[in-house]
Amino acid sequence: MLLLFGILVVIVVAGAVSYFVTQQRARDINAFATAHALVAKGNQWELGDCGFSLFDKGNRRYWRNVMQGTWNGLAVAYCDFSYVVQTGKNSETYSFSNVVSSLGMEMPWVTVSPRGMIGAFAEKSVGAPGVRFESIDFNDRFDVQSSDDAFAVELIDAQMIEALLALDHGAHVVFGPDSLMVYNHRKPVVEIAPIFDATVAVTQRIPALVRARYGQPPAPIA
Repeated sequence: MLLLFGILVVIVVAGAVSYFVTQQRARDINAFATAHALVAKGNQWELGDCGFSLFDKGNRRYWRNVMQGTWNGLAVAYCDFSYVVQTGKNSETYSFSNVVSSLGMEMPWVTVSPRGMIGAFAEKSVGAPGVRFESIDFNDRFDVQSSDDAFAVELIDAQMIEALLALDHGAHVVFGPDSLMVYNHRKPVVEIAPIFDATVAVTQRIPALVRARYGQPPAPIA
């Protein structure tokens, strides 16, 4: 009886803590939106999956703490995204901080993901799968996959490599088909501004040759 009571107390306390943390994050997001002239939209995510495989993972998916507006002249949308993987009675939740912007064109998809320890070791020793670039530092740090390897090499030129190497460790970038997403594992609200900055920086480094072939230049960055 005492054991059951103890378990119930733990469940209630855990639920109360989770509720408090969730509500506090929502308040922090609203404050961040106000400070940066963004519009906080609660859980109203209107962009769908944007063709991103991340947004199609898991058994259940949630978009929360949505913000929209402009960041240094670039139209952006932010969300806390989570997906749940259910296996029998067990479940695991993966959560991310995501910034999405329009590319203004349609292009082959390209994903730039940080290598894990095994992937980094493989790259340094025998070579890991993925598109190769002239920068050894870039190849060691990132795994690049694409529906068109030749296009990926054209997109990720020397300037783009410089911009990607400047990202926070753990950052992922997804190009295409018509949107750009920069994301990382869920960050405290005080640490999400660099994700917005990274989205602008990567957008600015898209080669003129790619824009000329696949679409029009974006609006000037203020």
